[in-house]
Amino acid sequence: MLALAPLRRVTNLKSLTGLTAAVSRRAYSAENNGAAEDGNKTAAEQVKETVDKVEHTAEDIVKKVADLEAQVKDLKSQLTYGKADFINLQRRTEQEKASTRDFAIQAFASDLLSTVDILTTALSHVPQPVPEDAKDLKALFSGVQMTRGELLKTLAKHGVTPFNPTGEKFDPNRHEALFQVPVPDKEPGTVFETQKDGYMLKSRTLRPAQVGVVQDTS
Repeated sequence: MLALAPLRRVTNLKSLTGLTAAVSRRAYSAENNGAAEDGNKTAAEQVKETVDKVEHTAEDIVKKVADLEAQVKDLKSQLTYGKADFINLQRRTEQEKASTRDFAIQAFASDLLSTVDILTTALSHVPQPVPEDAKDLKALFSGVQMTRGELLKTLAKHGVTPFNPTGEKFDPNRHEALFQVPVPDKEPGTVFETQKDGYMLKSRTLRPAQVGVVQDTS
């Protein structure tokens, strides 16, 4: 009986040691499993952070591309408007140059018109036809007529042309009414007589025609 007691204590000690080892193994296994789960969570979080960064970077890139496209569109628009403005500027410059040339000759041409009027008046006072025996008068008439013709040709080269508005509707921009009289069978406001021709400098009235206008008696 005495010999069995130490044997039982040894057996119990072995059982206790085995139980302790089992519990230790379970605790270690649980700890390792927890560490693994923690490691897995950290990797997932890292992947999520990486994806978020990529998404933010992509959004920034898309925004920058949109901004660049807007800038390109704006620059194209500015280029188009700038080109149109340049063309308009060239056109206005050419028009101003032409207008300056016209204005430069305007005063000189106006002075020459007085000479044309004098020659025209002189020719109108020569009876037609010129008598054959009046050789001197005929030669003078021919010379004055040629002089007037050459002067008109010279003016025409610079865009100065005469006009006679007889039969036209009165236009205060091109005609100067000297008098008005009622004329049967004539429409009121119509030019029925031109006492002095008008002259145009290209599209501009250099001198209005001096006219008589049909009076409205209604």
